[in-house]
Amino acid sequence: MKKGSHFFIVLISFFILFLAENCLAKATLNLLIIPLDSPSVMYKRFLPLKNYLQKKLNTNIEMRIAQKSSMVLRALKDGSADIAYLCPTLYVEARDSIAIEPLVKLRVNGSSYYRSAILVREDSSIKKTIDLSDGSFVYGRYACPGSGLLPEIMLRHVGITEENMIDMVKLGSDQSALTAVLARMFDATAVADMIATDYLDKGLRVLRYSYSIPQYLFVARRGLGSKWIGLIKRAMMSVNQSERRQEILRSMGQGVDGFDPAFDHDYDIVRVLMKTINPEKDYYWTEDKGYIRLYVEPVYFEP
Repeated sequence: MKKGSHFFIVLISFFILFLAENCLAKATLNLLIIPLDSPSVMYKRFLPLKNYLQKKLNTNIEMRIAQKSSMVLRALKDGSADIAYLCPTLYVEARDSIAIEPLVKLRVNGSSYYRSAILVREDSSIKKTIDLSDGSFVYGRYACPGSGLLPEIMLRHVGITEENMIDMVKLGSDQSALTAVLARMFDATAVADMIATDYLDKGLRVLRYSYSIPQYLFVARRGLGSKWIGLIKRAMMSVNQSERRQEILRSMGQGVDGFDPAFDHDYDIVRVLMKTINPEKDYYWTEDKGYIRLYVEPVYFEP
C-alpha cells in the first residue's frame, strides 16, 4: 500500500476520533431521582448538583423526578435514564436485572452509613419495641430501608408482624407517616436517622435505632460505557473539593457533607437483610474469585 494511502487512513482515523470526542461532549445525560418528597422539593434539592455536573462534564443534563420507584427501574432498563439516585433496597433490586454501576454514595455527618429510627411521641407510654405489640404502626416510604426493611426486621425480632399487631398501615410517604404519629393516629413509625433528626424537637422521640447500612447512592447505566462512567464518577467525587461544595451538598439534605466511592459489595449486607424478609428470593451477589463468602444474619436488634 502506498504511503499516501497510509497517511489518508491515519488522517481519517484521527478525524473519527475527533468527532467521537465532540459527540461525547455534546451528548445529553438523563438524571432520574427517586421521589422522597414532592417533585418541586426534590428538584430544588438536586438542582445545584445537576448544574455543577453539567458544567464539569461540559454536557447537557436533563433531570427528572420519578413519580414512583418502579419508574426508576424501568427507565434504567430501557435506557431513558443514564444516571439515577437510589436507596439501598432499590439498588439491590435494580442490580438483579439491570446492568448498572454504582458511582458514589452520600456521606452524612462524616459517615456514608445510616440507621433507621423507630419513633414514638414524646409523651408515649411505649418504652421498648415489644410494647408496640399492643399498639399501631405506620410505615412511610416502605420501598426504602430506613422506612421499610429495617423497621420491619426490628419488629420481627421481637415477634411483631402485620398479622399480630392491632393496626399496621403503609402510607407511602415518610412525612405523612410522621404527621400521623404526631396526630395520635398511630403509635409509631420509622424513618432514616437523618430524617428523624428534624422531628426530635417537634414532639417525637427515638424508641430504637437499627444497625447501620450503606447510604443512598448514585448509579450509572453500564451502557454508557466505561469512559462515561469514569468521567461521571470523577466529576461527582470532585464535589468534595469544589468551592461550591457547601452549596451543592447542603441543598441535598441536612448533614450531607460529601460523597464516598460506592461499590457493589458495600450493599451485600442489604441483600442479607432483604433475604430475611424474602427467603425465596435469590439476589445478585458480586463474584469475587478466590474468596468464599459467608453471611450470617446479624443479631442487631434487642427488645
